[in-house]
Amino acid sequence: SFGIHLDCPSLPSGWKSDGTYVIQPIHKEECQFYILASPRPKEEGLSISMVANNETVTKFPWLAPPEDIKEGDYGKGGWEDEYSALPKGAQTESSTLAENLEKLFREEVPAFYELLESQKEVVFGSARINRRVSWLKLIPGEKNEENAYTTRDGRVTLIGDAAHAMTPSMGEGCNTAMESGVKLVQCVVEVMKEKGEVEECSAESLKEAFLRYGVRRPKEVVSVQEMSAERNMIKKKQ
Repeated sequence: SFGIHLDCPSLPSGWKSDGTYVIQPIHKEECQFYILASPRPKEEGLSISMVANNETVTKFPWLAPPEDIKEGDYGKGGWEDEYSALPKGAQTESSTLAENLEKLFREEVPAFYELLESQKEVVFGSARINRRVSWLKLIPGEKNEENAYTTRDGRVTLIGDAAHAMTPSMGEGCNTAMESGVKLVQCVVEVMKEKGEVEECSAESLKEAFLRYGVRRPKEVVSVQEMSAERNMIKKKQ
């Protein structure tokens, strides 16, 4: 999946400022996308995100995200470049993207389009195609210590996407998150048994369990992340 982001400078007339709106296209089975419209705090406009499946590109090839940029290609590189499409002011085909999106909104979400029409130049001119979902790769810390999901002092540990985000290509994100929860509990029980704790887990035992889980779990999950990322690249090339 991927997304297209647009900005609307002011809230459409009659819209409440305390909720997110979900807009479906008329032909949702064919189009394979939906729109999230979220009012910004203090009524400072509307953030519009069009969430599209990879199948969307079959019907609308002009929506295909460009290949991922390489660090240093433009802007500051890395995570500072939020979009695969060229940044504002450097995108030569931005007018084409704006025109195509305006036509799509007019045909598939006409009621929503009418609310944006008075500001359409600004709204569709702000359109940027976001990167496809990626994954975070752990980098060894100081002195080449092992990758871990736990802080050195054992006070904080991570599970789920916070620890091992991955692409949706294999549907393993939720599975690995639940497995990580189980693995963490197993480490806590393991340490409690070693220390003879029955009813209560001491703070020191919890820290030790966090550290044990934090070192063990990456060795099990990183290979799944890599397979998922590889399959995502294959889908992009097909």
